[in-house]
Amino acid sequence: MSLANYDGLKASVANWLNRTDLATEIPDFIELAENRIFHDVRVPTNEKTVVLTVSSDGYATIPSDFLEVKDMFFNYEPLQRVSLTDLYAYIDAAGTPTCFARETYRLKFFPTPTIAASDEVRMIYYYDVGRLSATATTNVMLSTAPELYLYGALVEASNFLGSDGSRWEVGYQQAFSRLIKHSRDSEFAGSTPQVNSGY
Repeated sequence: MSLANYDGLKASVANWLNRTDLATEIPDFIELAENRIFHDVRVPTNEKTVVLTVSSDGYATIPSDFLEVKDMFFNYEPLQRVSLTDLYAYIDAAGTPTCFARETYRLKFFPTPTIAASDEVRMIYYYDVGRLSATATTNVMLSTAPELYLYGALVEASNFLGSDGSRWEVGYQQAFSRLIKHSRDSEFAGSTPQVNSGY
């Protein structure tokens, strides 16, 4: 079976389970697997860059597909993430921001930025690549790591069927480890290794 799209994934799950009576349940298994994948996976595949619009009181709305901040920059200078409690403890000021915190559905910057037309607040973040469905038949995560979807769905099927899903869990963990290793290796590919003296 092909794992290139949603229908192929559903067919593969049924085939690996050797079951023909779970057509109604298999989409649930896949959705539960997706939820797990989007909680677990933080790799370049689900990274996105956005230029934020910062209001006069120092807030920016978080994108609707947001999962987690990776990096934040003001005019390409990195900003430090702090807790909201710490940020509110700072004496109010305006100027060039040095840090930020999340407040519910938005981000708060400190000092409150005085934004000129040439200024830019750029966020690199991990995003929800979208759920598979009859109309959204693929996404970048399925294209990158179809085995995560397959093994994740098989684990959920085992939970539903009350069977031992340990071999599927091993498959998921191995696929996850390979994906993370590839991500880390590719992050530094082509760089020159350096050894610090320690002094």
